[in-house]
Amino acid sequence: MVNKVRYLLLFVSSMLLLQCNFEKEVTIELPAYTNTPYLECYLEPGKPYRLLLYKSLGYFEGLIPTPIRDANITITHRGVTIPLPYDSIPRDGDLRFYNYRSNDTSKVPTHYDEAFDLSVMINGVTYHSSSTIKKIVTIDSLYKNCNNEARCQLAVRFKDQMNTVDFYRYLVFSDSLGGDIKQDFILNDELFDTEEVGIAGGYNFNDGQTTVVRLFHMTKEHYDFLVSVNNSQNANGNPFAQPASIKSNIPGIIGIFTGLTYDNKDKTL
Repeated sequence: MVNKVRYLLLFVSSMLLLQCNFEKEVTIELPAYTNTPYLECYLEPGKPYRLLLYKSLGYFEGLIPTPIRDANITITHRGVTIPLPYDSIPRDGDLRFYNYRSNDTSKVPTHYDEAFDLSVMINGVTYHSSSTIKKIVTIDSLYKNCNNEARCQLAVRFKDQMNTVDFYRYLVFSDSLGGDIKQDFILNDELFDTEEVGIAGGYNFNDGQTTVVRLFHMTKEHYDFLVSVNNSQNANGNPFAQPASIKSNIPGIIGIFTGLTYDNKDKTL
């Protein structure tokens, strides 16, 4: 009888707690967000010098960024300074959007591992950065493994230099370079213990499907930037994730200034 009374009191107490309203509105004053410049510049050998420059947006601001139109931008290499005026007209072959570019006769040379210096003046404030272009790492071969359900895994083989620290990005597109990105890996050569390297993803492709692989050889700054962007995206909306900031190699500006070299190879599975 005593145990029954205890259970009854416990049940009544639980019901009373469930009927309580624990919701309470809390107002938090957020600090004003400063629209820091956001910049991406990739030095691609054989292409004009091109750059994207916008104002960054606060978390609760609109989704359409504002371009910075009146910046004074130059890139200097081997004592030659190239101006990049504002020009937002897309060109044939552009896979990215740029709003500053050199004229078509001023193209990025294939001077690997040499310094390129960026200067950006915005509202009287000048920002500087320096970077290099890494040598191309070529794709030796592509091969596939298919399971009993005609789903295929694509893998790439290439050579990694054992006496240097190297960083890579491995992209696989469906059908063409303009197709959907099926795989996207960012990695460094600490994972490799031999010169002959193989990278494979999941069984994401149909037997007979056309794919295109692009292998980037990146600077460490580019690698750190991409990893920090991924960490920031993963932390967005996750209350249990640690806050993540973007690692920029342009002091005072969010973004990246780096060389861009890659090798492409296509395969029908």
